Amino acid sequence: MKEDNSILSQKKIDELIKEQKYSALIQLISKKEPSKLKQYNSIKIKNQIFRLKQDVAVCANNNDVYSGKLIKIYSFKDQNEQHVPVIQIQWYYTKQDLNLDKKFMKYISIKELFFSTHVEFLAANKLQSPIEVMSFDQYTQLEYVEETKFFSRAAIDLKTMVPMPKVTEWPKSCVCRMPQNPDIQMIQCETCGEWFHLDCVNIKSEEAEQIENYKCPGCQ
Repeated sequence: MKEDNSILSQKKIDELIKEQKYSALIQLISKKEPSKLKQYNSIKIKNQIFRLKQDVAVCANNNDVYSGKLIKIYSFKDQNEQHVPVIQIQWYYTKQDLNLDKKFMKYISIKELFFSTHVEFLAANKLQSPIEVMSFDQYTQLEYVEETKFFSRAAIDLKTMVPMPKVTEWPKSCVCRMPQNPDIQMIQCETCGEWFHLDCVNIKSEEAEQIENYKCPGCQ
């Protein structure tokens, strides 16, 4: 008796759903029964609307929360004709993922994200909330930094795990000629406009709060 390929395909689909092997699942449906695979521009999860190209917080398979960009939204039906929504995420990496000399790590913010080429398929219910990833200049203009706001000034090379462009190529400040880190308090010279790390110009935090017009060593 000739086997029914559609039944075999559906059986395999349900096995992959159970095993949460969504990448293989999307490939299987695309190859064998592409008409079953639907794509969408947005999805509603936990009373929140998520849209393509939106930056999002995602609860990954290890239950930790990570940041990524929502690239694709798929849906197909299981053997019970129930819709199964699946998303494709392109991940951001963080300071903890970098392979950098310690002297540079100090100048990487805990709110800094590095966009990667790493993509992954997940169940749509892993979506947690929208986030906002802005430029460094936009971030440093914020009066109050909300938990969902981040910034990015570089991507990440997944082969070397270093930022691209490299930290040594970022704009530099202060007498140390290192990049700014919004987590580290700095003071601006009223004459030249340059920013200085307090430690580098021997100013304590409480002293900086009392200084109205600061002049750097080069402008004094």
